[in-house]
Amino acid sequence: MALPSITSEKWDDLHTSTWMRKKTDVVDNVFDAIPILKVMKARGLFVDHSGGTNITQPLEYGENDTVDWIGRGSKLSIEGQEIITSAKYDWKFVGGSIVRYFTDESMNKGEAAIFNYTEKNINNLNKTLKKKLNAALLQDGSESALALEGFKKYIESTPATGTVGGIDAATNTWWRNQHTSMSGLDHTVYLIDYMRTMYDDCSDDGGTETPQMLVTTKAIKNWYEDEALDSHYYTESNEMADLGIKGCAFKGAPIIWSGTCDAGLIYFLNLNYFEMAYDPSKWFEMTEWKTAQDNLERVAQVVAQMNLLCSNREKQGLLSAVTT
Repeated sequence: MALPSITSEKWDDLHTSTWMRKKTDVVDNVFDAIPILKVMKARGLFVDHSGGTNITQPLEYGENDTVDWIGRGSKLSIEGQEIITSAKYDWKFVGGSIVRYFTDESMNKGEAAIFNYTEKNINNLNKTLKKKLNAALLQDGSESALALEGFKKYIESTPATGTVGGIDAATNTWWRNQHTSMSGLDHTVYLIDYMRTMYDDCSDDGGTETPQMLVTTKAIKNWYEDEALDSHYYTESNEMADLGIKGCAFKGAPIIWSGTCDAGLIYFLNLNYFEMAYDPSKWFEMTEWKTAQDNLERVAQVVAQMNLLCSNREKQGLLSAVTT
């Protein structure tokens, strides 16, 4: 007996319902595959910023000058304080198309074949989204005005120049990350000492607030392991182990390597001051299916609205030129 014909509308419903059923798993899979984002998600740093044409992030940059020692009959100033300003960030959008080819659909008949075909389309989109986000995360967005602004945007080798979030770092010293170059220095001699100094530079007095993650290249991570094992400085991260991520740590801060990290760099991240802003109404949502204008293919897009935000650059650090 011949199989019943499947209309385009039926195919649309099957693909859409399959996407809705798998969307949470796909999104989790995308972010869980990228260790930095997996940690941020586990710490609740994916934050709803829905509404508005851009994202406004309040920044605390000054001290309350009314605070003072007081005694009997003392007065406290009630003069207004300028201690809060705001950074403004643009929304970024990432999307991809799922294309259904007429000839493929005509050859995939029957429920099992249909769902297998649908799952392959979704799995391909999943893998490509992971690759795209991972590539952008440690860059500054300069390769395209439309790209996500990654950690390199906020933690750079020339922190006293440039405007980030609408704030000029040249005139606002509090809006600069820490940076030290190891140019010409032998990592087998100086690496751990420079890492220790940068860690302290990014910390509060007494170390009450410190970097929580280091991100670098595979080569530098291996150099650190060699030196740390020799000096009994090697530790492992319990937090990473709990998340199923293997790796070493520096002063308790996990060290993660990424193939997308530029050569010679070690980022010192305080994740308390980073958020992944997103709009739930545009969080990997699928559009309606459309027929292409000049052929028989059907296409829908999956779109997400997001950007990486920083609220304190001073607590972030960068070691550069770690190459010899």
